[in-house]
Amino acid sequence: MAGDADFVKTSTGFSTSGAKAEDVKLMREAVGPDFKIKAAGGMHSLADALSMIDAGADRLGVSASVQILEEAKQAWE
Repeated sequence: MAGDADFVKTSTGFSTSGAKAEDVKLMREAVGPDFKIKAAGGMHSLADALSMIDAGADRLGVSASVQILEEAKQAWE
């Protein structure tokens, strides 16, 4: 925060589990509303992505973006 960053990030997403909503919530509590949070890895469904957003993520790093967008499209139809 002292380095004037715009974002904090949960992880690289290349680990075994990736981000968890609990991680994002804890980070949001720690950095407050003025910093953006990028959650990376571990999201494979629309529900996963929405849980990260609900926990406080501003940006998502996902490799399953096509699948998540397909689920979103089906949900809105």
